[in-house]
Order: sequence, then C-alpha cells, then structure tokens
Amino acid sequence: MKRAEKSIVEQSEDLRGSLHVAAGLFFMVFGTMCFASKSIFVKWAYEQGAAPEAVLLFRQLIAAPMFWLIYMVYRSKLPAKPKHKDVIKACMAGLLCFFLSPLFDFIGLHHVSAIVERMLVMSYPIFVLIISVVWKKQMMPIRDLIAILLVIGGLFFAVGGWDAQAVKANMAGAALIILSAIFYAVYLVVSGQLVHQIGGIRMNAYGMSAASLAMAGYTGVQAAGEQPVNLVSYHPSMYGLFIMIAVVTTVIPFVFMLEGIKRLGAERGAFISMAGPVLTIFFGVLFLNERLSSIQWLGCFIVLLVISLLEYRKLKR
Repeated sequence: MKRAEKSIVEQSEDLRGSLHVAAGLFFMVFGTMCFASKSIFVKWAYEQGAAPEAVLLFRQLIAAPMFWLIYMVYRSKLPAKPKHKDVIKACMAGLLCFFLSPLFDFIGLHHVSAIVERMLVMSYPIFVLIISVVWKKQMMPIRDLIAILLVIGGLFFAVGGWDAQAVKANMAGAALIILSAIFYAVYLVVSGQLVHQIGGIRMNAYGMSAASLAMAGYTGVQAAGEQPVNLVSYHPSMYGLFIMIAVVTTVIPFVFMLEGIKRLGAERGAFISMAGPVLTIFFGVLFLNERLSSIQWLGCFIVLLVISLLEYRKLKR
C-alpha cells in the first residue's frame, strides 16, 4: 500500500515537473517571438507615416510605467534597496540601453529592411569582445579575432557586398544601427555587475524612466527646431500600433522571458532566445515581403552562425 502511495506521489511530482518545464518553454518561446516582432511592428508604423522619433517616444512613455508595475509585483524578491550612486548608475546605463541604442536603431531601421537591421544589431557581441579587451588591456585570442573578422565580412555582405547600389542604399541606415549595437555593447560591459547588485527588474524601471525623460527632451529640442516631430495628429489606429510596440515587443517579452528563465534556468532560456533573429527573418519575409539578394542572404547566414557560436560558447563557459 505504501509503495503504491509512493508511486502516486512520484508520478504527481513528475507531472508537476513536466508542467513546470512546459510552462517555461511556452514563456521563453512566446517572449522570444514577441521580441523578434519588434522590427515588423516598427516597419508597419513607418509605412503608415510615423517618424522614428515618435515611435520611440511613445514606446518609452507607455513602457516606463508598466516596468514600474512589474517592479511592484516582483519587489519582495529583489535585492535590498540600492544606494543612491547605484540608482544614478542604473539611470546612466538606461540612457545607453533604452535611449541612445534604440534611437539610432529606430532611425536606421527607417532606411534598411527588418532582416538586415536584425543582423546588424545582432553583431553587438563582437563589440563586447573589443571593448572588454581594450578595457582590460589584454591580447585578443586568435579565435575571437577570426570571429570578429567573419562577422565584419558577413555584415559587408548583408548590406549589399559588391553591389554598389545596394551598399549606397543601405549605408546610412547600417551605420546608425551599428552605432546602436556599439552603445548596447557598452551598456552590457558597464552594467554587468550592477545588474546583479540591484536586480534586472529594478534596473529596467530606472533605466526606462531616465530614457523616457531623455527622449522627451530630445523631441522637445526637435520641436523647437525647423523639423518638429508629429505627435498628436496621427490616425487613432497609429496610437494602437504604438501601444502594441510598447506592450507586445517590449514589456511582454521581458516578463515572459523572465518567467521562462525562472523555470528553465539561464542557460536553456538564453539558448532558446537565440532563435530570435531567425524569427525576425521569417517575419520579415512573411509580413513585409522583404527580399534580399543571394549575397545578402550569405552575409546574414555568416553573422547568424558566428554570433550563435559565440553565444553558445559563452553559455557553456
């Protein structure tokens, strides 16, 4: 009798464990899909006449209070209240992650396809390698140098390769998006220890708030100039799209991927999230009817392969 009861308990525990893992997989996959759709929603907004600055401003203003709501929900599980200097550091890091990096990304995305944009943004790990080596004054391992050269070659192909017309069409947007990747890499290098000290949820709330203020100031400066940004005369459906960009591609991915990592662990969660660029490529072809030349597809494949290998090596380490 006791053996039968023990078997039932074990089966129940196995079932709970399986449901726990299944829930984690669902959260990670759905969160990754939402995050990968960002470029698609932003492109739709551009096609309907929205300015990049307007899209980013509304995204910040809508997402910031939602991140504070998330903070209140998870507050009891966060590290102790941070020092004032850590709050200032978090706000400064937020300017890199949520203001400068997306500002250059959103403006650059106005000039290139969503697929090319995702490949360019995905190059940030090579800039992390370069910044880390310079910061620590160390010699770069040969394999890292080879990886960097391969990614640079892949990026060259992704923007058009030897097709001068394609390179000219993509160059301005590509340069801005690479700057975005560099700012994000700087953010990762300078904020790595800070995230562990104050918690990623609290850091996102502080950072998004600081970025929202900075973006509002930036838009205000533009409004005083010769080319003010249109903010109040869009069709009502456009504001619905702004809400989708803020909620579906910014807030929901953060919450769902956070819950997925809690159930699966950081390593498996990060491995699943590496499917994001592939999903962006699929969405770009399916929803935006984007077409690349053979040389551009080759460049995308090289970037995707090398960065995936770098991230996988980091996960194993």
